[in-house]
Amino acid sequence: MRFVFLISILFLLSCVSQNENWPMPAGPNGDWSVSAENSIPLNFSVSQDKNILWKSKLPEGGQSGIAVWEDKVFLTVLKPAKNEEESSLVGSDIVALCVDAKDGEILWSHPMNGTAKSRYMFCFSDSSTPGPITDGEKVWFTNASGLISCLDLSGKLLWERKFKPVEELNGVHFPFNKQFEPFIHGDTLVNMEPYWEKDGKREYAWNYLYGLDKNTGELQWISEDSLTHYNTPFAKDGKVLIGRGAYHKVPEKPTGYSMIDLNDGKRIWKYDASIGKAMYVNAFNEKYAIWFTERDSKLHVLNPQNGKLLKEIDIARNAVLRTYNGKSYEKEEGVNIPKKLGVNVFPAWYTNVLVEDDLFFMCFTDKKKKFGPDYCLGKVNLVSGKVEYLQVPVHHNPGGKAIWNTPLTTKTINSRGMDVAHDKRRSTRDGWYWLFTGTPICINKNIYFTTMMGVVYCIDTQTSEFNEDAIVSINDVGPMGKTWTLNSMAYANGRLYHRTLKNLICIGEK
Repeated sequence: MRFVFLISILFLLSCVSQNENWPMPAGPNGDWSVSAENSIPLNFSVSQDKNILWKSKLPEGGQSGIAVWEDKVFLTVLKPAKNEEESSLVGSDIVALCVDAKDGEILWSHPMNGTAKSRYMFCFSDSSTPGPITDGEKVWFTNASGLISCLDLSGKLLWERKFKPVEELNGVHFPFNKQFEPFIHGDTLVNMEPYWEKDGKREYAWNYLYGLDKNTGELQWISEDSLTHYNTPFAKDGKVLIGRGAYHKVPEKPTGYSMIDLNDGKRIWKYDASIGKAMYVNAFNEKYAIWFTERDSKLHVLNPQNGKLLKEIDIARNAVLRTYNGKSYEKEEGVNIPKKLGVNVFPAWYTNVLVEDDLFFMCFTDKKKKFGPDYCLGKVNLVSGKVEYLQVPVHHNPGGKAIWNTPLTTKTINSRGMDVAHDKRRSTRDGWYWLFTGTPICINKNIYFTTMMGVVYCIDTQTSEFNEDAIVSINDVGPMGKTWTLNSMAYANGRLYHRTLKNLICIGEK
């Protein structure tokens, strides 16, 4: 009996330890959230050195998420640029990094060369965008330009798989916008790849899920339905939700969702949407799956078991709006936002988080295109249909003074003092308009939203009203106007991990 009891205790301890790791971009549960045993840092600032345990200079910028397993941190960067000339700021090669979680020292690196070229520091992703995955024995890195590398934790290469991303089809060129996040289900590593066979089994050059043996890289299955390369699938409970429909004439049809069985790639159900684009995290839980109609300001709420439409929610024409007037918040109810403000509500891509019955997201802000409400976070209760918007500061100065309703810019200078953004116009804005933001994470029901200029909003999802009490803190991962980031955060063992163009950052209570 004592032996059985000891084994039980060791098993429980191992489960706790595993839950406190962050093995892939979407976290240990695959849904970008976790309930943590340890306390989590709710207030931090790199510019004021508040609750920052260490910063580690990165050899170049990148956009991957961060995987953490016990004492090791994994991420990727772009191959360091040679100079600031435009020709040097386009490439297909990245570098995989393993970093010591204790102090940020780079333990080893591994070069990964691809074929499809991307722009450096592009605000719509680059070759380094996919996050690494680890199970504590192996780590898998993906170069969106065409390579998967499996290594052991000492950096020894175990296997590689090359694939060819689609760059042009039938005379249509596709910009480099690869938002797919690889993930693991059991012994299966799931990646997105085009189908290059003209055998009639699938559509030529369309993107599909590829289920690979994680230990060998051998193909196990290809999904029955396709997905657009802009799409971020959401995997949970042995199923994954994939979507089709986006800009630049992506070929995959029909527009809408498919729920796929991760055991064999077969379709469970399909939802054909007459409107909208699959440019969000395909969030679902046991009660809802959410389809966005984008700038048409509606949500389609689906039954996640069969894909049937449960309801539509208008998120623009009967809202509670809380805005800051320079001294305090003002609350208005029953607001028809297009009529009152002259803007459409356009949920910002990849910023959506589903917490029980509530959906949260950022709103694109742009006066010329008439998107708004300005600098607001949105909350929609999927039961009642109540829609609320809460305006937040664009930034805090180091002294604590908030900046409201003012477009800002930031710089794209790397740790070596070089300006490495290929597209200076789009990649230096404040992060509230027309870009692919890193997906927020939710820890103990607190959401961490990050803008491109390094502001991190910590939001309490459990307040009775979506008012200023929901703002737990407004943080930064670098000085205002000098910080650039487009990745998702990670949490492990009481610490948050974030990255900027210059640094990998470990955040924890001091």
